[in-house]
Amino acid sequence: MSDPATHSECLGYIRTAIAANCPQLARDVASVLTDCCQRGPADRAAIWADLSPDEREEFWQLVAASCSAD
Repeated sequence: MSDPATHSECLGYIRTAIAANCPQLARDVASVLTDCCQRGPADRAAIWADLSPDEREEFWQLVAASCSAD
């Protein structure tokens, strides 16, 4: 079971990266999200379910942009 506070924080981080339109921030958030989901306090599927399709797309476009810029 995921921790509701961690779930909300992860959503906030993703939305902050989108609002900032910052590839580096999105990349950092993706790393934190992976860590939280692997350790257990967050459920990736539940987080994605709470994001709109547009938010998911925008976030992954930012992550991809940061990776291709390296």
